Amino acid sequence: MGILNNFENIQIGDEVFLVDQVIIAFEKLLTSERLDKINRVIQTRSSNLIPVLENIYDRGNISAVMRSAEAFGFHHFHIIESGEKFKESNRVTQGADKWLMVQKWKSTEEAFTNLKKQGVKIYTTALTERALDIEDLDLSGPTALVLGNEKEGVSKTALDLSDGNVLIPMRGFTQSFNISVAAALCFYSAHRRTKFIGSQEMKHLKAHYILNSLQHTQDRILKVLKALV
Repeated sequence: MGILNNFENIQIGDEVFLVDQVIIAFEKLLTSERLDKINRVIQTRSSNLIPVLENIYDRGNISAVMRSAEAFGFHHFHIIESGEKFKESNRVTQGADKWLMVQKWKSTEEAFTNLKKQGVKIYTTALTERALDIEDLDLSGPTALVLGNEKEGVSKTALDLSDGNVLIPMRGFTQSFNISVAAALCFYSAHRRTKFIGSQEMKHLKAHYILNSLQHTQDRILKVLKALV
């Protein structure tokens, strides 16, 4: 199922259910305060910017970028991990990963191919001669922003397959930011120019957030939903 479309269904384990079924079955189990919070948050989510992290070494950096992405309302999040698999650090994410739609890939080619199939433009963060100022990046449609690892930046493969490059203007002797700082600056720039998601995607997110707010096991959730079908 594509991440930027088909918002009528939700997959739980190997089973697929209608989003409405999930909401009807479980929203009554949440407190009014939690439900109000979910409803407020989904109204300010955006799919226009999609963070993509490529082969980041430091797990703390990934967790910090996740936290910034969630805080600025960007709920799609991709991780390319060709080496050691990433495990979220709750100390750094502060639970942000719980509210993100995280997708992991084994290679840059695989990630880029799937994103482009969904009509996503892909820009890398790289200090190149033709790089755009982050403020000039067109965010009228879904746009992936790729941040590379701490030592070498984005890979040559990412540069070759991307639709362009962006940079954060700098005025000092230093020519780079820590990746978590760079990500936060990019997200701040982007969040003022992106549009909010539509009503069907809001319902899709609401179903996910309801499920993530429950203490139920997956088996218990499936048992309740199957009883309704």
